[in-house]
Amino acid sequence: MAAYWQRTGDPLGDFVRLTFLVEEALERLGADRDGTLGEKLKAVETFLAAQDSGLYRGLWELVRIRNQVIHARTPVPEEVLNQGSWLVSRLLLLLEKQGYYDSAELSQILGALKSLPPPPAFQQVVIEPAEAQAPPHPEAKRPLEIPRRGFALRPLLRVVREAWWGR
Repeated sequence: MAAYWQRTGDPLGDFVRLTFLVEEALERLGADRDGTLGEKLKAVETFLAAQDSGLYRGLWELVRIRNQVIHARTPVPEEVLNQGSWLVSRLLLLLEKQGYYDSAELSQILGALKSLPPPPAFQQVVIEPAEAQAPPHPEAKRPLEIPRRGFALRPLLRVVREAWWGR
């Protein structure tokens, strides 16, 4: 792995980093680097389904939740983060048996997956009333309204209609 991964306590950031671990593992299995996470999972479908179908279904669920988090901005529940960590550790252990990871690198990643720091402390930010209001708009004279042509033609059309069809 290029960088040491560890949890920060931020559920959203940890979940996104967790999906990066899944992407790296799928790329090591031979998936295209430029594909989406779903395309990468589809590319190694036969290998994962032959090894462990529960893992394959769980990874698809992880992709679905990832899409909701990224695109719909849904919050990440703690149990989803824990289940995702468990799935990723199962995937990495499977890949280590196949020779895609060495034991030192894998132990470092698995140690980071198991350690869960406490969430960051809540910091209340008070916005002063002066900063919360929009700046006042400068007073400007309204431009003269230009009469619309349709209203100007109405009396003329009335005269023409009376001339042609009578009253």
